[in-house]
Amino acid sequence: MRSTVRSLLILATTLLASCNTFRVAGAPTFGRVHDISIEDIEAAVAAYKAAHIYEDTSVAQIQVISHDEVRLYGDRGPGPYVIMRRVHGKWRYYNTGGIITS
Repeated sequence: MRSTVRSLLILATTLLASCNTFRVAGAPTFGRVHDISIEDIEAAVAAYKAAHIYEDTSVAQIQVISHDEVRLYGDRGPGPYVIMRRVHGKWRYYNTGGIITS
């Protein structure tokens, strides 16, 4: 009985720990991750990095909002984020003022 409880506890701990390890493009990814393919998330990150070749474009976290919107969080914690939206099949970088680049 005691070994069964211990085994179940170890199994539960392992399963819970593995829930937070979904990573895309090297960053933890959360949100509506089943609404979009891994390739689409990677394409959004690549489009952001291609548009900002002279800046630090490291991505610490990725949040999937919908099939056509992804938020990229930088290394500075949960603060500011970059919005990437898919428009006519291409990922574009947005901010509060509108489209910045494609």
